[in-house]
Amino acid sequence: MFNFDSKASRADCKFIIEIIKNYSEDQSIKKLISPISDEYYLLDEKNQVSICIADDEIILANHIYLYKKTFNLAFTSDLKKIIKKQMESEMQELKKTLFKNEIDLLDKILGLSASKKKSLTLTPNLKSS
Repeated sequence: MFNFDSKASRADCKFIIEIIKNYSEDQSIKKLISPISDEYYLLDEKNQVSICIADDEIILANHIYLYKKTFNLAFTSDLKKIIKKQMESEMQELKKTLFKNEIDLLDKILGLSASKKKSLTLTPNLKSS
């Protein structure tokens, strides 16, 4: 069989860049990476839109339509960088939250241990008769 890949136009590229930027900045969009194939996925479960960025192609799909175009490697690498940058930002925010929770936990435990220490201290009342 013959395989005629459709090449993307400049207009396609502009739309794709804006779509990737908008979806990657949205916290409600799932962002996934397939480490072996180096494919990046943006999943909008609410609107049933899925985006896959591979090394040489972009696939956008919803329950009605499938858009699949071939792009050069430099273009798809730039799109992956946009997603990576946003994922890194989200992970750093998550990290701050996790460590804040740990510090809060340590502070609570310190308070508990200090109150236990105070309650265990006995003051003798020695009076001679």
